[in-house]
Amino acid sequence: MLNSFVNSQEWTLSRSVPDLRLGIVGSLSSGKSALVHRYLTGSYMQEESPEGGRFKKEISVDGHSHLLLIRDEGGSPESQRL
Repeated sequence: MLNSFVNSQEWTLSRSVPDLRLGIVGSLSSGKSALVHRYLTGSYMQEESPEGGRFKKEISVDGHSHLLLIRDEGGSPESQRL
């Protein structure tokens, strides 16, 4: 996912642009990671990512820049509690 991955320090740093946070949750092997990967890169992800991850993408909403922070939760439903 190249520059889309956000490590834990970057996730918590304050930014000069407002952030929007999006959590992706769902059943195991339902395509959550593939959906996030497709949105970030425009390509289909063939390998499954059971551990999820944190990603970022700068987007424009109504002409204003925002940092979209995406949290992709993998694992059992019990471990997906936010």
